[in-house]
Amino acid sequence: MRLLRRADEALSVLLGVALFAVLIWQVVTRYLLGDPSAYTEEAARYLYVGVVFFGAAAAVGDRSHIGMPFLVERLSPGPRLAVSLLTQALTLAFCAAIILWGWRAAAREWDLPSMAMEIPTGLVLAIIPASAAIMAVRTLACMAEDVRAFRRGEVLTASAARDF
Repeated sequence: MRLLRRADEALSVLLGVALFAVLIWQVVTRYLLGDPSAYTEEAARYLYVGVVFFGAAAAVGDRSHIGMPFLVERLSPGPRLAVSLLTQALTLAFCAAIILWGWRAAAREWDLPSMAMEIPTGLVLAIIPASAAIMAVRTLACMAEDVRAFRRGEVLTASAARDF
């Protein structure tokens, strides 16, 4: 799990750095050279998609997605685990739907080139189901972690974000 956590976080950071570089290049070509690059707007849009979705996958693993921990924390340990597992099972179902329909959309659009860069549109669309697959794996890991914590008698935390 540690390798997976580092991979999606590293990918999101790498795409963010590339996005920053593309935006700087866009400013340079537009305002300093007076001849805007035709590729920068599309590249920035696609890199942003990658940053958002791989960043979301990283957030699933450290439980920093939006939630209502103040409601769950009022429950006793058994119901708290049940609610946690139920919401994570719903997350898995949602991820499965995204994976299924996302791969179908990516496959359908694979041969369609993008407007400026002429890369397969399906390549960009494949980011969504790929990140959903990472989210599903991370959700399964969180479920296992919750069950282990419950068996050890530890109090489950609803969100890592409240620790800040």
